[in-house]
Amino acid sequence: MRHGTLRGSGRKRLALASGALVLAIGAGATAAAFTDVARLNLGTGAPGSGIGNPQRFDIAVKDSTGILRDAETPQAAVVLPLSAGTAFSETTPVQFDVTVANRQPGITGDLAVSLYDPDPVNQDLFGRLLFTVYLDGAATPAVANASADQVNQAGLVFRGVAPGQEHRISLSAILPANSGTQVIGKSTQLGVLTNGESK
Repeated sequence: MRHGTLRGSGRKRLALASGALVLAIGAGATAAAFTDVARLNLGTGAPGSGIGNPQRFDIAVKDSTGILRDAETPQAAVVLPLSAGTAFSETTPVQFDVTVANRQPGITGDLAVSLYDPDPVNQDLFGRLLFTVYLDGAATPAVANASADQVNQAGLVFRGVAPGQEHRISLSAILPANSGTQVIGKSTQLGVLTNGESK
């Protein structure tokens, strides 16, 4: 019996030794995976010689003094004065004009226009306003008497905007008829967002 017990212990030791070896190999493979580095260089190594266009698609908005600003974040948004009107009403719209541009040098792309509420406060006026949007001074509006959601669903896009090209957005906003006491003491901000996609 003792002899059988020794054989059992020997098998157990062999099984334990094999298990430790497998774990050691596994740990070695894992460590190597974290330290491997692969680099791929496309092109000749000279600036601008890689795949793609070395120019960037750089859209901007003109501020009230005519200077192009990047306005890439809500905090850097360009604040523009009203072109017409002083307060939201049911009869006289407030209006402001925005000029967006594709800077030079650059590449051609599309600019999608949408509206947003820069200060989304519960129950402010933004969701109640009706907007009319004119693009590039057109006599006919691209969208008329529409909510912000309807304007955004209309898919307003300037297509094929070349470097150096500018486009103008005229936006007016009015309160719907019979707004009455529902809007007393309320205010909002209006935001125009242009999202660019290079071609």
